[in-house]
Amino acid sequence: MNVTLSQIAAQTGFSVNTVSRVLRGDTRISESTSEKIKRAASDLGYTPNYAASSMRSHRTKVLGVVSADSSNPFFAEVILGIEDTAKRHGYHILLMNTEEKVENECAALRTLQGRNVDGIISVPLYDNDALRKLYTELSVPFVFAGRKVRGLENHSILHRDRESTEEVVTHLLANGHERILYIAGPDTISNSLDRLRGYVSAFERAGKKADRALILKTAGHIDDGYASINHALHLQTDFTAVVCFNDLVAMGVLKSLYENNRIVPDDVEVFGCDNLNISQYMQPRLSTIDVPKYKLGREAVLELLRHIKDRELPYETRHLDARIIFRESTKKKLPERNESGT
Repeated sequence: MNVTLSQIAAQTGFSVNTVSRVLRGDTRISESTSEKIKRAASDLGYTPNYAASSMRSHRTKVLGVVSADSSNPFFAEVILGIEDTAKRHGYHILLMNTEEKVENECAALRTLQGRNVDGIISVPLYDNDALRKLYTELSVPFVFAGRKVRGLENHSILHRDRESTEEVVTHLLANGHERILYIAGPDTISNSLDRLRGYVSAFERAGKKADRALILKTAGHIDDGYASINHALHLQTDFTAVVCFNDLVAMGVLKSLYENNRIVPDDVEVFGCDNLNISQYMQPRLSTIDVPKYKLGREAVLELLRHIKDRELPYETRHLDARIIFRESTKKKLPERNESGT
C-alpha cells in the first residue's frame, strides 16, 4: 500500500500542504521542517508518484546532464555539485557520458530530449556544426558548465581559464623562467584553447614571443604528461618549468621527471590546473589553479532552474573566479597570494 501525504502529515504534525511543498522541493520551507518531513517520509517508505506529478505540472522534475570524461575526477566533483543542488530543489538527474566524442554527445542530447527532461546541463565539445545545430534546436533550456560552444557562449558558466593560465605563466616569467614548456589539451574543447591563449598572451604582455616548439598538444590524460616529458627529454629540449593543461597531465609530468632524475622544483617547476583533491597528495605536492568544481555544478543548476521557470529570460555568459595555489612543485609564490589551499 502506498504511503500518502496525509499519513506523513499525521506523523509529523504538519499540514498536507506543507508536506506536499517540502516533497516537491520548495526551498521556502525552513530547513528544520523540511528535514523532519523528509525523515518521516523515508521512515514510512514514501515513494513519489512522478508520473502523476509530471502530468499536473507538465514537468518531469528531471535534469539531463551530459558529462565529458568519466575517467577524469574533475567531472565527478562538478556532478556532485549538480546532483546535490538538484535534489535540494526537488529534481533528479539523468547522467550521460560522452567520452569527449561528437557522436556520443549528439546521441546523449537526443536521448535526453526523448526522455522529456526539463532542462540540460552539458560539458560540451567546442566547435562542431552538428552539435551546434542540435543545441539550437533543443526544446528545453540548456546551460554549459565550464565550457562553451562557438556561437552559443551566452549559455556558459566559465572559470577564467585564459586569465588564470596567463597569471601562472606571468609569475614564472617574472621569476626568471624563459623556457616554459606548455602541455596543452585537445583543440576540441574550449578550456584547452583558452588556456593555450593564456600561455601565449603572458609572453606577449612581457614583450616576448612564445616558442611554439615548447607547446605540446595532447589529449589531456596522465599518460600524455608522462610521454610528453619523456619525448622532450629525449630530444634534449631545454626547459626549466612546465605548465600543464590539467592536474592529470601534471601527475604524468612529475613521474617522468622523477624517473629522469630531474628534481622538482629545483631543476624544473611544475604547475597543474583544476586543483583535484589528489593534487595535494602528489610528491611533491602540486602547485595548481583552483577551479571551483562543486560551485560550478551548483551554479549550473541554479542558472538552469531560472530558465526553466522563465523561458523568456535572456542567457548571459557568467564567470567564476579561479585562484592560484602554491605548493611544493614550485619555488616561489606571488607576495599577495596564500600558499595554503589544501
